[in-house]
Amino acid sequence: MSDCKVNIYVHSKFRNTDETSSNFKVVVPDGLLKVGPNEYFSLDVNCFHMYNTIYQCNTNSNHFHLVFRRSDNSVYMIGDYNLTIGNPNVYDVLSNLQSLLSVYLTLSYDRLTNKFTYYRTYFQDSNYYNMYLKPINSSNFLGLKNNVETLISSLGTLCINPLNVNSIHAINIQMDGDISFKNNNIDNAYGFYQNSDIILQKAIDVPKNGLIKYENIDGGDSFHYLLCNTDRIKYFSFTVYDQDMNVINDLPDYSIHLQFIIHQNDNTQKLLSKLVDYTNHSYLILGYIFEIIQNYIKMFSK
Repeated sequence: MSDCKVNIYVHSKFRNTDETSSNFKVVVPDGLLKVGPNEYFSLDVNCFHMYNTIYQCNTNSNHFHLVFRRSDNSVYMIGDYNLTIGNPNVYDVLSNLQSLLSVYLTLSYDRLTNKFTYYRTYFQDSNYYNMYLKPINSSNFLGLKNNVETLISSLGTLCINPLNVNSIHAINIQMDGDISFKNNNIDNAYGFYQNSDIILQKAIDVPKNGLIKYENIDGGDSFHYLLCNTDRIKYFSFTVYDQDMNVINDLPDYSIHLQFIIHQNDNTQKLLSKLVDYTNHSYLILGYIFEIIQNYIKMFSK
């Protein structure tokens, strides 16, 4: 009997009203995805399409603090700031920072090194003794390390890293719910290796408003998975993350094509293994019989 294929075409815009495009549930009609006792599932991702309208500066990458410490190094004031959400270029970020922090500092941009230099302009006293910038998640846009206070000098503090206004360079689609993967994938997104339910990783390799797409036009098995489900699949859900496993909250709608394949278990290997076992046992029995016969011959030849 040949394998049975069930194609499921999903578009995120047809989700429930209380769901988002970055996290929604797909309820499978009862009995559509079901295997018998001698069958098993596999899953293929055949295509994915989404327009690149993602905001590179977003709630996962726009937060920072301005910190003042007293002369004894105790904290006197923490200013909480957010860059404007959108798709800024370097000069937009420069203008945004100057607008937010004009009371405390000014900054300049060096096009050749692609770096900011920050200059403290606020007066210094025992309370406002040292001034620091501390990106919370905005290191790409400030050029400074996340969750590290960097002292801003009146003589100028050059940012550590070149600026990068593209905070998202890949998307990961995770699939969970009533799905059990066999021989799970592995990722180290949280600093250690662990089982992963990511079914598709795709680089953002097109310009803004371009079409991000994956199409399995050659019938390859790059995104092919064996499943452990032994009865039926009732539902599954998708969550879309960036390369750092942050949920992309402003994700545009997308479409994805999944193909579930119901396979018949191939017992050939099992039967061959049993045949080898029977053959081994037969040789052992024959060897024992020959040994008995040989002993009898030796006994009667004396």
